[in-house]
Amino acid sequence: MSTKVIELKSAPSLGKLYAKAVASSRGRRGKGGLPDVKVVRKGVKVDPSALADYDHVCGYTLREQLPATYLHNLVFPLQVTLFTQGKYPYPLVGSVHLDNTLTVHRPVTMDETLDLSTWATNARPHKSGVQVDVVSQVHVGDELVWEGLATYLYRGQRIDGDVPPRPEEDEAPDGPGIIWRLPGDLGRQFSTVSGDVNPIHMHPLSAKAMGFPSAIVHGMWSQAAMLAAIDNRLPDAYVATMSFRKPVLIPGTTRLVAHQGGQDGSWELALRNHRKGTELVRGQVRPIS
Repeated sequence: MSTKVIELKSAPSLGKLYAKAVASSRGRRGKGGLPDVKVVRKGVKVDPSALADYDHVCGYTLREQLPATYLHNLVFPLQVTLFTQGKYPYPLVGSVHLDNTLTVHRPVTMDETLDLSTWATNARPHKSGVQVDVVSQVHVGDELVWEGLATYLYRGQRIDGDVPPRPEEDEAPDGPGIIWRLPGDLGRQFSTVSGDVNPIHMHPLSAKAMGFPSAIVHGMWSQAAMLAAIDNRLPDAYVATMSFRKPVLIPGTTRLVAHQGGQDGSWELALRNHRKGTELVRGQVRPIS
């Protein structure tokens, strides 16, 4: 059976896609397995104005090289398009972004023409439901220049198999760091530059309706801001992994701790609640030789 390819001619409206996803969530019962579907968009050119707005919200300096997280920003509408397909078995409403890994094979510049693609794979058990990997790629011509691996948790869903044990981890870095005072409208700021209008990020009341005590920051803002803080010290090729451990509530105050060590120049990162010290996001950056 061949893969079904859905080719987008332009960037879809995420607001409309979210409305479609919400309307169809109750009918998605986790049955039938992941569809063999790939969503693609070819010939994409970066809008310098949109990039500048994104850089401003996330803390990047505008330059020719695209932030790794901005490439995720470009493929995210493809992911949501995938989630709204009739045979996609899991509901977008209530899903949780657990981890996000970005692989930069080489710097990508804002004047290059990009081909984007996304598909879902590897549905497997989680103690709270089912987790699925969403793979995204960016090509320049025939060259693979960037990859994304986003792991989503669909709470309350079930799939056959055993829940794997959680691997042992070293302590995340702690100590002095960069203090960020996050405003209550940060979710709305990031939604403007990303198109991600998930209600949990937009307003305290809509977040409370989804079970959160207040609005929470987008995980992709956290990853972007953490990488932006060390952007001038990143190599040309690297793998950046972020694990979103606890919601980053807004308004709030956080502390970014970044330690560089090892012969390869790897980074260990942690975003913590500044007052309590609670680990909110854990990150690693590994150079590709």
